[in-house]
Amino acid sequence: MNFKLSLKYMVALLALALVSCDPLDDVYDELDATSNTDISADLVITLSDDDYELVEDEPGGANIANYKNFDAPDEPSTFIPIILKKAYGHLGKGSSALVTYNYYDPIKIYHAYSFTVSAQDYTDLGQRFGNFNDEGDIIAAVKFKYPNAVNEDLVTITYQYYDGSTTGTRTSKVAKIEGSWYVSYLPTQEDYRFMGQAYNNFDSRTTGRDRTAKVLDKLYPFADKGDLRTSVFTYTYVPSGGSRVYEDFLVAYEFNGSNWVGIQDVTAKSLQLGHDGTTWVPDNTIKYVLTTADYTAIGAEFAGTPRGDNLSNYGNFSRTGGGSSWTDEQVIEALAFLLNSGGFITTDGQKYLVSISVYNGSSATENWHLIRSNGAWVKVQ
Repeated sequence: MNFKLSLKYMVALLALALVSCDPLDDVYDELDATSNTDISADLVITLSDDDYELVEDEPGGANIANYKNFDAPDEPSTFIPIILKKAYGHLGKGSSALVTYNYYDPIKIYHAYSFTVSAQDYTDLGQRFGNFNDEGDIIAAVKFKYPNAVNEDLVTITYQYYDGSTTGTRTSKVAKIEGSWYVSYLPTQEDYRFMGQAYNNFDSRTTGRDRTAKVLDKLYPFADKGDLRTSVFTYTYVPSGGSRVYEDFLVAYEFNGSNWVGIQDVTAKSLQLGHDGTTWVPDNTIKYVLTTADYTAIGAEFAGTPRGDNLSNYGNFSRTGGGSSWTDEQVIEALAFLLNSGGFITTDGQKYLVSISVYNGSSATENWHLIRSNGAWVKVQ
């Protein structure tokens, strides 16, 4: 008998036995059977470039993967659940995610209007001298002329202006941003030179936005944090196969306490989602754990009842079924009282997942998922 040949066959048979009878296979099968069901977690994440690329092969996802942002109102709620499922496939029902993402929403001039204030307009506006003398007068005229204007509309208005010594003709550009009108800052020739421009325009919108902020820092250094201003500068470009174009470019700026900062084309936004046991769905649920002060407030509200006095004494809800026990309806009533007591969001559609301490023979925790509907708090079904 050839010993070497027999040994080779023995090794092969042993390997075959190990492959066909791997005891870990049963463990893997068990893990697969229980995954994505009972594991829950609360995520607070900001999407990375790699996250956006997870939707590259989804219908409508190629641009999202390429530009690393969303640019339509329905895209975050459509694609972020897909990203979460792929990146956190092990999480299931009860999980929540607060996701910060990039949203492309550049300020663009929606409607451009232009008018010259007439003698009748001055009369209708109560300007008996036929001129304006402050920004409020200018804005009042624009509101009067365009009562149905929408955000990002821009009005070029020509009018007579009295500066305390003389009256002359002026032209302003007034923009509507976030529901309010602003007389926009227009760079002068001197400003363009200060910003390093040989001509009275920019061929880069980013450069124009950033450099104009420096001029605003110089002109309006004592603004309050959160103040808004707008500016309109001339943007020039040459389209493919065409002639040079000059157009107004509208920018909104916010004062951060030290400097004016241009609102960028891409901004960060957030979306709250929850896992319903099957998939991730947009959800505004706020998770809240009752505090000692909350139990005290609820106990005081229901003082004189066995359940209220019991809660005040023990700092939890009795759920034993006895005389001092709280029924489901009574727990909802107590939580509704708390949520309506101030400091909580009470608009219809708002959800809260409230964790309470209970005693049901031993100390335990119950979670109550409530939603505000038609002015009342009801249990989420």
